[in-house]
Amino acid sequence: MSGGYAAFNGHCSFKHKKAGSVDAYVVKLDDGTELSFSGPNVQALSVQTYDGIRNVSHSIQPDHEVFSWNDGEPRKLSVRLDRVENPDARFEDSAQKADTGSLLGAAVGALIGGLISGKPITTTEPAREGAPVSDLQSLVGAKGGQAEGTLTSKGYTYRGGTKLADSSFTYWQQPTTKNCVAIRTTDGRYQSITYTKKSDCN
Repeated sequence: MSGGYAAFNGHCSFKHKKAGSVDAYVVKLDDGTELSFSGPNVQALSVQTYDGIRNVSHSIQPDHEVFSWNDGEPRKLSVRLDRVENPDARFEDSAQKADTGSLLGAAVGALIGGLISGKPITTTEPAREGAPVSDLQSLVGAKGGQAEGTLTSKGYTYRGGTKLADSSFTYWQQPTTKNCVAIRTTDGRYQSITYTKKSDCN
């Protein structure tokens, strides 16, 4: 949930690792969004957001876990767990038997190393056409004119626009990745913010 609406409802991978004095959870949604929660224990977690580090409330229920935080919008991630083990995991293109613990270790070992060393950890998401742009979902529902300042402050570059039926579409180029983002505005408010084909930003 993001700001009271369902931002994503689908499958994800969920990994938990404890190394020394650090507990870390890595949740990767099927839309490519990756969230990393870490802290000295499961009740003292934080998450890196585009607006800085935010404290996370974490609760463990019999069949699901809930992570809640606020980065200007209330966010809530509920993960229902289905245990999946792969006894024939492949690492570096060579088959080997592996137990769940080493699977988790291999998957999030690099992340834990970054957390412990204090190095910044970057998360990426695929620019699949039609996929939501995770760092801009807080702007959905905002007034177009007011939200444009947020886009430019994040480094997005305006690349043009078009009108279709009762909606207008503006195209923005994402900083660093140079991916193209389409924002649909109806009745003066942002209705959706998704990746689109790069040619829309040419």
